[in-house]
Amino acid sequence: MQQNETFPIRYAAIPRQPTLFERYSGLPDLSQLGLIGDAVSEALKAVQGPYPSTLLVCLLAASTVTQTMYDVERPAGGPTSLSLYGLLIADSGERKSSLINYFFKPIREAEIAAEKEYEKQLLQWQRDIQIWEIHRKELKKKLSKAIEHDIAASMKEENTDD
Repeated sequence: MQQNETFPIRYAAIPRQPTLFERYSGLPDLSQLGLIGDAVSEALKAVQGPYPSTLLVCLLAASTVTQTMYDVERPAGGPTSLSLYGLLIADSGERKSSLINYFFKPIREAEIAAEKEYEKQLLQWQRDIQIWEIHRKELKKKLSKAIEHDIAASMKEENTDD
């Protein structure tokens, strides 16, 4: 590369940038976080991932579980669910997938169980609606026959009155 005014050969030394974990070293003490702190503490022992990542994934899992409980008003108007979005960027081997699986496995299992229960209830509803349709058709037939019988009887009465 040629030396010129725009790109001098001598570059100023770029100071080392602190890592994300160094920048956010003031994270809360686990004993102050109640159930969240207990969950993070257990995950740290089980998964052995970095504390900030563990805390983030725990908060995201807690948000996922509770977001249907409350709505918030959007600035533009209209309610929306209370959601928390997170982005976890880390090098390979920093236990990202292990943390996500640790916290979200019970949620996935609960969703699968709820889906199975829904399928079971849907099947029962479909059976019930089929039975109801059969009864409805039978009642319609009986009602039609009763109406026809009534009309025939009233016509017969009219003919005999003449």
